[in-house]
Parts: sequence; structure tokens; C-alpha cells
Amino acid sequence: MALTQLAREAKHAAWLRRKRVTDLLTEVRWGTQDRMLTAWSRISPPQYSNGDYLDSFVSRTPKSLEEVPASVLPRRVFCLWTGDNGLTPNRSAALAQLRTDNPAVEVVLVTADNLVDWVVPDSPLPPAYADLSLVHRSDYLRCYLMHHHGGGYADIKRDYGDLASCFDRLDANPDKWVLGYPEVSARDVSDEAGSIYRSLQRHHRRLPANGAFIARPGTPLTAEWFAEVSRRLDRFAQRLAATPGNVLGDNNGYPVPWGALQGATFQPMCFKYADRILVDERLRPSLENYR
Repeated sequence: MALTQLAREAKHAAWLRRKRVTDLLTEVRWGTQDRMLTAWSRISPPQYSNGDYLDSFVSRTPKSLEEVPASVLPRRVFCLWTGDNGLTPNRSAALAQLRTDNPAVEVVLVTADNLVDWVVPDSPLPPAYADLSLVHRSDYLRCYLMHHHGGGYADIKRDYGDLASCFDRLDANPDKWVLGYPEVSARDVSDEAGSIYRSLQRHHRRLPANGAFIARPGTPLTAEWFAEVSRRLDRFAQRLAATPGNVLGDNNGYPVPWGALQGATFQPMCFKYADRILVDERLRPSLENYR
């Protein structure tokens, strides 16, 4: 028995060593690729012309080239908690910190109890919303709120700091529509089908990540984004009714892929309108121990 146990422990230790080496090589490979892609993006900035990416939803609507009057940017940040369960201690502490650090910005926690206050009469929530996982409800609502109300969206996480400076920067650039913190790596870009995926990877440092951003309401970007999210939800509606989601949407038979309603719609739209986007590291939260 002792020899058998020693053999198992030796085998496990060897597996751990191989895994560490494999993980290290993966990090090195991605790091090298990210540096190359970032350099490429500097030399050849993203460009989008009508008729490009015909295998992607972004081609459904011609890119708006008209100057749009700058809409009012509310000094408001939405946080979302879409279930009936209470905030965890970590989430409660993060929300309290966000409010303390931002006395000049209204921080609104949208829950099932007050969601009706933010629903626009001529744009009711679709019936399929109730069948979404709690994560996908948040994905749907951040798009809905940014299009109809504007302001900021923030995951309930720590260490955002004072967001007023980010609002100041977007306010100072009336021709820009969205400000967010940039993606760290090409591997973090949502895996949207079609040829656009490689372009998203190539220009990942120019794309806002999905955890926090500020958006002017009612722009062509938010309108197209909301139209695509609504179209996708309608497409999933029948299967959602048969198999509603749980918290994470990882229950058997749940039909909506993880990034389908957020990253796979938001980031392609930001690529399409890259000339309207600002990225700012100051908006990046901490990803440590937030749940």
C-alpha cells in the first residue's frame, strides 16, 4: 500500500510539473502574440467599410458616417443584480466602495425590485428575459440601459477609484461614444463567428472590455448593438422557454452561449465604430476575490 501511494504521489507531482511548464509556455506564447498584434494595430489601425465582414452581423446595417449631436451623458453608473438572492459579502463591500469613491457619480444598483423604474414604456422587456440565466439577464440589461439611458455600467467589483475623470474625458470628446478599459489579451476577445474574430484579436487593445464602460445613449452604436442583442434573444426564445437558465447558464440544455449577448455583440460593434471609441486604464477594476 505504501509503495502504491508513493507511486500515485510521484505521478501526481510529475503531472503538476508538466502542467506548470505547459501553462508557462502558453503564457509566453500568448504574450508574444499580444505584443505582435498590438504593434501591428499601431502600424495599421482598425478600419471598417460598408461591405466588409459580410459573414458577421455588423454588416446588417451600413456604418453611420453622419455627425451625431453629442447626447447628454448622465453622471450615473449602473450596477446589476438580477436574481432574488442578496448580494454576497464581497459584492456588498465592492458596491459600498464604489459609492464611497465616487461622490460625484450616482451609483444605481438595479435589481428585480426596481428594474421597472428603468424600463422605457415603448421598449418593454421581452418575455424571454425572464428565462435567461442571471448572468445573461445582466448582459441584456447593460445593453438596454446604455442605449436607452446612457451613463456607465460597472460589474460589482473593487478598486475602480474615482470614475469622474473618465466621465470628464468622454465629455471632453463629443465625437466619441464609448469609453472603456482595454482588453488585456487577444485570447480575452469574445469568440464571435466569422472573419471579424481575427480583426478583434488583432486590435484587442483598442477594444473596451466587457466589465465596465461608459456610453452615450441613443448613438448608432448603441442602436445597432441593442438591435442585435434583441434579435439574438428572440432567436433563442423558444428554446429558452423549454430550458430556462440557472445562475450561470450552465444547466443542461440551456441554449445561450456564454458571450452571445455581451462580448460577441458589444466588441464587434466597438470595432465597427473604432473611431468613436476611447480606452482608458483608469476604468479597470480588480478581478481578485470579487464573488
